[in-house]
Amino acid sequence: MIRVFSHDNIMQAYNVKNLLTLAGIDCVIRNDLIHSAAGELPPTEVWPEVWITREQDHERAMALVNEAVHGNSQAVSWACPNCGEHNAPAFEVCWQCATERPG
Repeated sequence: MIRVFSHDNIMQAYNVKNLLTLAGIDCVIRNDLIHSAAGELPPTEVWPEVWITREQDHERAMALVNEAVHGNSQAVSWACPNCGEHNAPAFEVCWQCATERPG
């Protein structure tokens, strides 16, 4: 098993786990229940961690984690083909009329 992500916010860790799971990468959360040991242990030692179970998934997992944490630098806004509304790169459907993003 290989650790691919750690964060002080449990929601961030579960978000990364969900992204990896949706991509077909088997992973688990560790340290999600030991936050009460903070103070007895160094703070970063009790942060929730995401671990992948297959070594061959490491490169793809790290690419997905990097994109989730830092965003896609090539992402661009898009115009809805139905209503012409401009949408942020993160939107997969138009916020104005709910038409799916083309392509």
